[in-house]
Amino acid sequence: MNRHPARRCRLPALVLLVLAISPYDAWGQDSSRVTALRSLKPGQLLRIEGTPLGRVEGRLLGASGTTLTLSRDSTPTEIRLPDIERLWVRGRATGKGALIGAGVGIVAGAAYGLLIGSVACEPVDGGDCTSAQVAAVMGLIGGAGGAAVGAGVGYAIPVWRLRFP
Repeated sequence: MNRHPARRCRLPALVLLVLAISPYDAWGQDSSRVTALRSLKPGQLLRIEGTPLGRVEGRLLGASGTTLTLSRDSTPTEIRLPDIERLWVRGRATGKGALIGAGVGIVAGAAYGLLIGSVACEPVDGGDCTSAQVAAVMGLIGGAGGAAVGAGVGYAIPVWRLRFP
């Protein structure tokens, strides 16, 4: 029952040929477009770019299986889903602001903890700690405060997030 080596390679070659000539990229785009559209909520501010449209901005009023309806200057505008090449959603930079604020707060708190560590851990006050422990605690406190301030600042900064493609 020896098979010829060339016959064993036909099936993988045939599968690769079918995948190469199939519109697989189009399937991926459609599924990512559908996924992006399902995540949208009425009232969100959208920016859409497409060949016949150019760039359009407006609030989402609703979506059907074939169109999106945007409110542009208090006028409803329908956009066909196949015409959408790029889709952005307006959001806030809250998370990024919190990360930046936490980083700055940790560094500042730890530096301040090192400065006051020798005073805070003197035996006169009954302290039995080290400057490194004070720096660690102050770093955590500074990080929490910095994250809160950074989140507040980030909330004030609007950003566009690309959802499709």
